[in-house]
Amino acid sequence: MECIKALHQLAGHVGACRWASAGVAPLANGVSRKFVLQLNNSTPLMILFSMPVARQLFYNQTANLLRLAAPAKGPTMGRLVLPCALRGQYDLFVQARQAGALKLEAQAKHPHQSWPLLNHTHRIAIRTQNRVRKRQLIVKWERSKFDYHAMHYCLVVQRVDDAANFGQDFDSFCEAVYVYTRQQQAHSRSAAAPCPGVSSSWDLVWSRAPKRARHLNPQHRLHIVCTGARTQQQLRGLQPNSTYRMQLFGVHQRLQNLTLGLASVQVHFNRTHPTELRQHALALLKIGGMHGVQVYSYKVPATMPPPSFMRYLLLPCAGSEIRVKLLRQHRQVANVGNIYSPTYIKLEGVQPGERYLMRFQPSNEDEALRAQKVRLAISTDRLFRDLPELPDNITVFNVRTRCTSATIAWHGSPDERALSYCVIVFSLPQRSVADFTNYCMDFGAVRVTHHKNFKYIRCREKLPSNVDKLETETILSLTPGDSYLIYVTANLSLGKPLPYQTLTVHMGSQCLELDSQEQSEYE
Repeated sequence: MECIKALHQLAGHVGACRWASAGVAPLANGVSRKFVLQLNNSTPLMILFSMPVARQLFYNQTANLLRLAAPAKGPTMGRLVLPCALRGQYDLFVQARQAGALKLEAQAKHPHQSWPLLNHTHRIAIRTQNRVRKRQLIVKWERSKFDYHAMHYCLVVQRVDDAANFGQDFDSFCEAVYVYTRQQQAHSRSAAAPCPGVSSSWDLVWSRAPKRARHLNPQHRLHIVCTGARTQQQLRGLQPNSTYRMQLFGVHQRLQNLTLGLASVQVHFNRTHPTELRQHALALLKIGGMHGVQVYSYKVPATMPPPSFMRYLLLPCAGSEIRVKLLRQHRQVANVGNIYSPTYIKLEGVQPGERYLMRFQPSNEDEALRAQKVRLAISTDRLFRDLPELPDNITVFNVRTRCTSATIAWHGSPDERALSYCVIVFSLPQRSVADFTNYCMDFGAVRVTHHKNFKYIRCREKLPSNVDKLETETILSLTPGDSYLIYVTANLSLGKPLPYQTLTVHMGSQCLELDSQEQSEYE
């Protein structure tokens, strides 16, 4: 076995290096040789072979790296690609399968580094939510626009010593892996534990299965968490009053694990950051849940003229009974309970720049199972821009039920804008217990008509000069003996519709006489 050392060293992330003796070595069938390469920088590494050989690659004379190499298919079988080759010595053992001259070439680059999309601007936003009491941080990011179906993600988390100093981003994912590996080895030596080789350290990066939550070792300053195709990660075990630098990398699964930097952000883990709400937007919020009480915040905007009040619209999704507490500077300013239907709350005396916190919770333990979500809209204007106004009484009345028809009525909306009403009917199975209103249902015409129990829909304009007076509608072509769930929604030309309370109608099973004036079906 002959040992030939490389005469050139790889420097930087892009370049080429040939092996000793001009990279050419005569090999007889079955003869083995050893080649040595020293890397000064962590970089992708591509080794090209001019002829088929059996090969083994070792890092620092310990770990066999062939199983970490990116898979190659088709005409690329004559090359070996390491997406991240760390600094150090590489020993390559080759055995000829046929007699001939073997030519080797090592290049410090990835075979797909000229991928055209790498030169395009690609911005991804990283959002975080602190849970300081639980020492948890939730990190979310947008899905990559570059081959999103083939992109996996790795999150590099660094603890920064001084909050005033910004943490330094790694130039590449390979450099982050190298520092992470050195940290793991140093920690193992100080703990008098067996020193892991690079193979086991790589397993902590690539081979660990993605998990929804990952606990960070408080003794380490650098962590690498790969999430697979998931675009969010919960980090546990963070240190309060600490600053963390997070860098997101994408790993392309179809381009031999090509890595690219996507985004970075710095977070000061000192206090809880509640979810920020936007004016006029109808947001879907969680109530309680597995992670404790959910907190939401809203800052009164500085407008001209300055606002003097703030309006809330609460829609408990499943018709469950909830209550809400409003706080300003840790002082309670409102506490409203017994909310089980669309409810308006008006808070007077607000000032621009003030921040209000909202905490939702079920009214009692019996409602805890149903009270899981609520829709909330906030506005400092008299009317919600994209939402119609509902009357104080949102009851839908059953005026008359006949064999195949039902006449219903409801109070008109006090909204002076152009408004329409839609009557939506769903069939209820015989043993159904769905007698509550789902105020958070998507009442778009397309979604409603594709519902498995959809029966009927009709929309019409609001009658003129009918403010807070009864509107009526007759529903035809119903089946005797069946039960129906009826929704009435108020709709603006733009924006989302809001529902009234539902009405359940049970048709009689025995019909003695049909009304001759009933039509068979609406057109």
